[in-house]
Amino acid sequence: MPTLAAHFPERHTRIPLIRSLIVSALVATLALPAGASPTPPARAARPAAPPPPPLSQVLARTFRLYGGVDAILAVEGLRLSGTIADATTEPRSRPRLERLLHLPDRYRSAVSLGGIERETLILDGSRAFRDGAEVTGLVRADQIRLEAARTFLPGALARGREALVDRGEAFRAGRQVRMVELPLHERATLTAEIDPGSGRILRAVTRVAGRETSVSFRRFRPVEGILFPFAEDQEARDGKRTVLVERVELVRGAAIHDRSLVEGGSGTTP
Repeated sequence: MPTLAAHFPERHTRIPLIRSLIVSALVATLALPAGASPTPPARAARPAAPPPPPLSQVLARTFRLYGGVDAILAVEGLRLSGTIADATTEPRSRPRLERLLHLPDRYRSAVSLGGIERETLILDGSRAFRDGAEVTGLVRADQIRLEAARTFLPGALARGREALVDRGEAFRAGRQVRMVELPLHERATLTAEIDPGSGRILRAVTRVAGRETSVSFRRFRPVEGILFPFAEDQEARDGKRTVLVERVELVRGAAIHDRSLVEGGSGTTP
């Protein structure tokens, strides 16, 4: 009579082989030190990410997008007006904001409500003032100086090209950005976050003595060939607010009255 192995020769030869494999696996497992696990199979290494573009290339895109480096450097002054919105104010009762910038180091920002100025910030060369009181040498003075630079950030980057520090790439809200730092000194910096593909400045972060303020820019429009954001979403320790810009004017430095930067007023000659 034919045996079982004669009917199923493959199964007959396969059983000892399977037993041998099981025994080998048990021996290998028992040989591992206590608490160790078998080494997983090696995975194929992922291809290295391409290196980021040189900072000079990113800045060239930025300057080209905002009107060209020559046109940016030719701006002597500007005047900006708009309103400030937050979660507590109705559109009709929003404070008004006016900024007057005379490059490179004169600046005035005034917040008014009902026609009365509630807060004024002034930068006059090496001196700084808040609500008429001098704050030169204090943390507030550095904040005013960086706010002035942020008001026309492409100009600040173009004028300070030699001092810029490349802080590499990061992801912000799912987008890759190039971080470019403009240092005032070791405890006060302004960092621009730039879309490396388009050159657009998406966000700026000022850091002064551990205090951080971030501003995201949107609603970009050209003014006399220079690109400006017409909305600024600001976030700081004291909360969030949005500056809604209504008008930006480019003005000649000679047309700005000296007293307008200190006392207020129209800021330009009649």
